[in-house]
Amino acid sequence: MSDAATVSENALATVLSRGELALAPRGEERNRLPATIEPKRPVSTESLSQIQKAAVVLAAIGPELASGCLRELAEEDMERIARTLGALGKVSQDLLDAVIIEFLEALTTGLELSGGERVTRELLAGLIPDDEIDRILGSIPAAKGRGVWERLNAAPIKALAAFLGVEHPQTVAVIVTELRPEVAASVLGELDRNFAQSVVLRLARIPSMDKAVANAMKTAIDRDFLSVLQSTLSKRRPAELIAALMNNISSDVREGFLGFLESKNEQLALEVQRTMFTFDDIATRLNSRDVSSVLREMDEEEVLKALKRGQQQQSATVDFIISNLARRLAERYTEDLAAMPPVPAKEGEAAQIELTKIILEMSNRGTIQLLELESGA
Repeated sequence: MSDAATVSENALATVLSRGELALAPRGEERNRLPATIEPKRPVSTESLSQIQKAAVVLAAIGPELASGCLRELAEEDMERIARTLGALGKVSQDLLDAVIIEFLEALTTGLELSGGERVTRELLAGLIPDDEIDRILGSIPAAKGRGVWERLNAAPIKALAAFLGVEHPQTVAVIVTELRPEVAASVLGELDRNFAQSVVLRLARIPSMDKAVANAMKTAIDRDFLSVLQSTLSKRRPAELIAALMNNISSDVREGFLGFLESKNEQLALEVQRTMFTFDDIATRLNSRDVSSVLREMDEEEVLKALKRGQQQQSATVDFIISNLARRLAERYTEDLAAMPPVPAKEGEAAQIELTKIILEMSNRGTIQLLELESGA
């Protein structure tokens, strides 16, 4: 997260898609982190309202995890988010660390002890409806208070296309008529071309269904797809949510929290570590042929800050990046780094976080493909 990121109401979509947020720390300091975490300059989160903290968390976890609840918010709730983000100033890494750790502590404590979920709900209260808080905590199925067609429209496109791809084209055509136009178009785009064409032809002659048949179809969709999907997402969510937040905090705080998490739930800590993507992971997860294309997406001054900080941390990622650049560019980077003074930790780690975000964004777009970790790595 960039310290220089500034948010306005009109930039809400950009904020959520890039995971950026601006926030100005105020008030006296107070350490609310786990006892095993000792940041150098802890800051207070007391000056922030619950909706401001929730906005920080939702922006930090990124669009893939946040969209599950955000897409279902009423227009007035989205306006509240926009107003909250638009009223914020700038964010410091210290305050970002404190807000995320406060949320992580509540969330992970809730996995083991009573009371953690209550704190987490208070953190998200006022921004997300109760049923959406239930969904993000994975404590109940997504079916609560929402119809089958509404939930089907909110399902991941690739998963929905895979489910429909094995059904009869006539059945798919009936289901497609219940999808929003943009969702239907995306699903058809994921299907086999000939199969999709067959579905489209049948859209012109959809038979009317009696209530019993329609209910039977909805029951089958709920049982065979939505319930299975929700079970899968609920199992994945804790590690993915925590890892997404951990990607945004400074390394010393991150290491401290990992130690805290290991003492509470060793298996979850291992899953989080496998899901996280940090600057150090670049050396083992980024394909060497993609290094140059990644660096072209980032300002060179920020790249050098990230690498200089990496040198100070003795990270293998620095040598990995330089060794996979064209010879002249590698020589220039080496000379520039040798001439650079030490980079302040906050500046260097902010640049490293920006670099990892660019890599993850390119991976999500399909521009590059990250290497999978070997089993047990």
